[in-house]
Amino acid sequence: MTVITITGGKGGTGKTVIAINLAFALSNLTGQRILLIDLDVENPCTYTLLGVKPKTVEEIGVFKPSINADLCDKCGKCVESCPAHALFLIPNRGLMLIETLCEGCAMCMYVCPRGAINRDRTIVGWIKEAKSKDIDLVLGELKPGSRKHHEVMEATLNHARKFWKRYKIVVIDTPPGTGKGIYMALEAADLVVAVTEPTSLGLLDFKRLHSLIKSMGKPEVVVVNKYGLPGGIYESMQQFLEEEGLKWFKLHYDRQLLSAYIKGAPVLHCYPNAQSSLDVKLIAREVVSGLKK
Repeated sequence: MTVITITGGKGGTGKTVIAINLAFALSNLTGQRILLIDLDVENPCTYTLLGVKPKTVEEIGVFKPSINADLCDKCGKCVESCPAHALFLIPNRGLMLIETLCEGCAMCMYVCPRGAINRDRTIVGWIKEAKSKDIDLVLGELKPGSRKHHEVMEATLNHARKFWKRYKIVVIDTPPGTGKGIYMALEAADLVVAVTEPTSLGLLDFKRLHSLIKSMGKPEVVVVNKYGLPGGIYESMQQFLEEEGLKWFKLHYDRQLLSAYIKGAPVLHCYPNAQSSLDVKLIAREVVSGLKK
């Protein structure tokens, strides 16, 4: 089994489009079903491009303090100990909780001398599953208003780990950035596909991401998406990639790719002979070739 993590330093580089089309291309090459894991929990949209309706298979809950006002003597120890400042005392009203700030560490419960804080649970997201042609999908979705995106990402990844050995290839689609959730996805990877775009901001954010991938010792290939757009910083991008000794691929920006995106479908299905489709097929062949070595 091989885990391929598709990630990028900034939003809008096309990670999800590449993840879905690459998953289909890999399935066609290997003749195997692919497991696709969508960890972009704040905006999961893989299912829209796959044309499926995911079903909830698990609720994700975290610790929530339940305050017994009859036992609380308003000593303030829980307020002093709360690292997220989610608890505060209001004169003549008592102890109050700002649930959206609570990190679920349970420190308040442990330090309370009167046992006035008990363990409760609040739902912060859901794990969902769906099936499409050649692809099985697992995605995490953050509850609106919740800040527990790392917890939802971790729970989704751990859920998929329970059965992902059934698959020859697992593809993980991540949100942008280099935070804790991205680190978990990179740590699970046997190969990282880093997606960037030929813009100054794209290169800057990619350098940060590459530094993290490099420090983890993970094999890395790069896809420069939207290749061919006017005004791109192609020379600077290529110079950095060559200086770092990175293998990289072009994903040309064409009207067929845009049209497929508008239709909510993989470009490989809509326009199998488009330049962008040919680019994805080349990347898939190179990935499979590397896996056989």
